[in-house]
Amino acid sequence: MTKIVKVKIVKVLVLVLMLTVMLPISPAEACACGGMPDWSRMSAEQVASFVNSIEDGHRIMEAQQGLLPAAPPGYRYTEDYKLVRS
Repeated sequence: MTKIVKVKIVKVLVLVLMLTVMLPISPAEACACGGMPDWSRMSAEQVASFVNSIEDGHRIMEAQQGLLPAAPPGYRYTEDYKLVRS
């Protein structure tokens, strides 16, 4: 009985460890850690998709800091810095 309880405790601890390491990392944070992508190598659709996928707060902050690319041809930024077709 004691061995079964120890095994369950170990499994729970491993699960908690995995969740604490993996959950806080979102795609936007992962990109921010590695720097911004090379916008010149992306199509207009890829740039729009990438910019629009950034969490609103982060996207607005990055736009205010001048980190977002110029709107690609055929696109424009909205007030909340999403790219839409013009």
